[in-house]
Amino acid sequence: MPAPLRSRGAAVAGVLALGLVVSACGSSDKSSSGGGSGERAMTMVAVSDSKSLDPFRTLYLAVTDEPRMSALYDPMFYFDPADGKVKPHLAESLTTADGGATWTLKLRPGVTFSDGTPFDAAAVKLNWETHAKPETRSYLAAYATGLKTEVVDPLTLTVTPTSPNPTFDRMIATKLTYIEAPSAITKGLESAGTQPVGAGPFMLKSWTRGSEQVFVKNPNYWQKDKGLPKLDQLTVKVVADLAQEYNTVKSGGADIYHSSDPGYLTKAKQELNANETTALGGQGVLFNLTKAPFDDPRARRALTLAMDPEEFPKTLNNGMHPTRSIFSASPFFDPSAQQPAPNRDEAQKLFDELAAEGKKVDFTFLVASTPQSNKVAEYLQSRVQGFKNVTMRVESLEINTFTMKYAMQHDFQAAQVQQWYAEPEPDLTSNFLSTGLLNAGGWKSPDADKALAAGRASADPGVRKAAYADFQKAMANELPFAVYSTSVVGPIYSKKVTGVQTYNVGVVFMDRIGVG
Repeated sequence: MPAPLRSRGAAVAGVLALGLVVSACGSSDKSSSGGGSGERAMTMVAVSDSKSLDPFRTLYLAVTDEPRMSALYDPMFYFDPADGKVKPHLAESLTTADGGATWTLKLRPGVTFSDGTPFDAAAVKLNWETHAKPETRSYLAAYATGLKTEVVDPLTLTVTPTSPNPTFDRMIATKLTYIEAPSAITKGLESAGTQPVGAGPFMLKSWTRGSEQVFVKNPNYWQKDKGLPKLDQLTVKVVADLAQEYNTVKSGGADIYHSSDPGYLTKAKQELNANETTALGGQGVLFNLTKAPFDDPRARRALTLAMDPEEFPKTLNNGMHPTRSIFSASPFFDPSAQQPAPNRDEAQKLFDELAAEGKKVDFTFLVASTPQSNKVAEYLQSRVQGFKNVTMRVESLEINTFTMKYAMQHDFQAAQVQQWYAEPEPDLTSNFLSTGLLNAGGWKSPDADKALAAGRASADPGVRKAAYADFQKAMANELPFAVYSTSVVGPIYSKKVTGVQTYNVGVVFMDRIGVG
């Protein structure tokens, strides 16, 4: 089920996101938020503006657009990091009676979109079909393509995945959980993105491009009888400097923001408050196995051995959490299957061996141009310069240009990426399966493919643990991705903020957040 190149690359941008620290949110009084007398208002600060506010062309990451998706749409289902289970929110249940060959989705009765139209099975079906259309250029097209859906009744939808999948609910909770009203979609994607209509706690009131978005309470919200949402107005303002975001919260100009910067998260635990989620995944070097020099496994091993994850936070004082496995924060972690520990002598031996064969390790390291990414790249380059017979250059590009070159065109030798996964499925399959639609590095491993298929084919924790142990061994042996830090993400907030609860990978439920 091939996805269009543009959709595939955009999805990679979301799944293999960069090591960026991004959006923030915080409360303010009526004078700074624009709220009226007695109005409960909060201001969210974000490092960049949204490209769109529909569910199709936004990045489902806590540090980018997912807090806005939570505000406008509410998740149908969500992954609860507290117990590793998928739970219903807007919907009632998602079940299978045949090992994942077919699924039955049940919606809550009485839920409407903010314009009063029904939140029903037909709306879910239309959203998923819209994701799958090539002309939509959805960031999530890879997950919706090939799904077969049938409306049984207004509140019931049967879903047939492309193949039996006992872990299908995890994909729905993290990739296809936000639903827009058909009344908005049928007006065209431009309207759906700039005049969004959801069933979440807030509605878009105004949007000044590059400056701010103003959201107001949804009067038709399905939980209004519970006193939700707690806020009357939410304002999202663009502040493109990471230090300024933190200082704005610290000074009282805002109350909460989402961060993936381990340094700021650590600092906030002492000066403010922070809910830090350590996610499956990590920050590291993704190798392009289809291009020299990293098509040779010795080159990948040499660079991995040359890196010392423990030195990154010591040298850069950036709060990174050193690791040698993308599974180190996962219950599936196998400590015996980590990438090799640093070894300068062995690294130099491999560099010399390759050079003697006319295969000198000469490469460009592609990064997105942010202060943190540039510092990490410069440090890694300085470490590589301590070896003979290896040359490393750094190419730092503006984020959109980086995304085009790395994710869409796959025009790189090695790239700095950061991954955040709630759970192994569906992301590992999409990003590391030989035929995975988002396999930007071009890794083709029969052992990894077999392990991923086994992990997807069972909901039994023991079976899955064994399968992902095999996957970790394949990754440690073949080194398609050399990781040096775990991925952390979560809200940083002041003591005025109440009701902070996160789901998926560190995103705050916007229905219950408030200010004291």
